[in-house]
Amino acid sequence: MKIYLAGPDVFRPDVLSWAELARETCRRYGYEALIPIDHGETEAPRIFQANLDLIRKAQIVVANLNPFRGVEPDSGTCFELGYALALDKKVFGYVERMETLQARVNRIEGGDPARTHDNLGMAIENFGLPLNLMLAVPAMIVEGGLEDCLKQLRGGTRETATPAANLPENPLARKAVEAAIRYLRWVADGKIDDGKAIATVADQYKVREETVQGWINGWSGISLASHADYRPDDVVRQMKISGRQFRSAK
Repeated sequence: MKIYLAGPDVFRPDVLSWAELARETCRRYGYEALIPIDHGETEAPRIFQANLDLIRKAQIVVANLNPFRGVEPDSGTCFELGYALALDKKVFGYVERMETLQARVNRIEGGDPARTHDNLGMAIENFGLPLNLMLAVPAMIVEGGLEDCLKQLRGGTRETATPAANLPENPLARKAVEAAIRYLRWVADGKIDDGKAIATVADQYKVREETVQGWINGWSGISLASHADYRPDDVVRQMKISGRQFRSAK
């Protein structure tokens, strides 16, 4: 299976050695890497068309979505993800730190973590997501690097490869269920007011309430991934977004 590797890594001074290592990493996980430098074009219009050709040949696009020359991902990479989505390709991304977009902007700009406007006075999008919603909603975002993303594609780490009873084996669906469990635990802790939390999750994920109860039992004793700056509204939004991802991943 072919994977197009999107990201600003093509601008690295060691791009050739990076590309060689990336290809080998992909091969170890059973994938063939397609990298923007493969076509050898040097003129802007031809590079543009050649990159689109590579994306069309790939089944999956994996993108480096770390901040590049600012607080946001590389603009060309964002375009490539949008193009891949328009072609119904699967899209994945990775970031070194899984933090909310608000936290990232304020950390990089040196602002107060709770600040809602950036240094230019522009509002900071705050849906509790690690990136702008146009990236974070359709793409599965992984904390770490390329290899961490490939692990998710191949079934995740040892823990996700052998899920507890009543939990989905599909790593994307399991990640979505984690958001549901977080929501249910926040309700149980009194941080979110929902008298029919199990029914709420069942409706968002389009499953039976018995299935949700099975997730609760299966996740018993399993800790959740730690993320900073979560607020009740963030947890509610993530649960709803993950419900849509779960329905598409089943």
